[in-house]
Amino acid sequence: MSDSSSDSGSRRDVSDSSGGDELDVTDLDITEEEPPGEEETWHRRGGPGTANPNMAGGEAFRLRDQRRPAVQLSEELAALRDHIVAAFGDLEVEAFRGELTLIAEPDRVHDLVAFCRDDPDVRCELLSDLSCVHWPGMERVEKAVETTGWPTYEVQDEGRIEIDYMLTSITHNHRFRVRTSVGDEGGTIRSVVDLYRSANFMEREAYDMFGVVFEGHPNLERILMPEEWVGHPQRKDYPLGGVEVQYKGAVIPPPDQRSY
Repeated sequence: MSDSSSDSGSRRDVSDSSGGDELDVTDLDITEEEPPGEEETWHRRGGPGTANPNMAGGEAFRLRDQRRPAVQLSEELAALRDHIVAAFGDLEVEAFRGELTLIAEPDRVHDLVAFCRDDPDVRCELLSDLSCVHWPGMERVEKAVETTGWPTYEVQDEGRIEIDYMLTSITHNHRFRVRTSVGDEGGTIRSVVDLYRSANFMEREAYDMFGVVFEGHPNLERILMPEEWVGHPQRKDYPLGGVEVQYKGAVIPPPDQRSY
């Protein structure tokens, strides 16, 4: 391989070792992200007490901080982040792969979502999605690969259900998510149906599949499963097979006993 340049890197000729034709690579914009400051890296770490509590610190580091093409928030989303954080100073902020996530305590979500709907600079007219993820309580062993000696330590995670509200502004053409977490068992949070009527069926599905109780919902009933169904099928502690199909009288065998 040989490199030649007539203008300090703006042009590069590349040929392979077999003597093939040269490739002309002109005006490539290949940059790597500058090492971020302390205040810019807190959300990229993993482990207890961080924005990524279910990831080992080394795993989060390798995923987000190793050399990679720079991916930044757009100027518009960065300004939007600063505007919302100025109004709600207790928020955590995560920016990754060009997406903005605002993390709030459950008792702050309703006020935050109302602000995002009504503030003229945010103006999110649409709740485009509401989704959940179940993180069950568990003990795990974590390796702290950033430190000398590669120590391991046991971590007891509290079970929780993570709720994401995906907000979209038609006026300003931006979107971002508001995230919160409630308890693993009997988690409750205030409904946002009074702010977005589209939340009606979304909250019913989250209740049906995960067991989250939305206080103030006008009709919090199951929407996919029969009303007498026991359990919430998208929780990670829900059995994978052998569940009686109540409305047909059949049985779904466990995955390792199925024939296809």
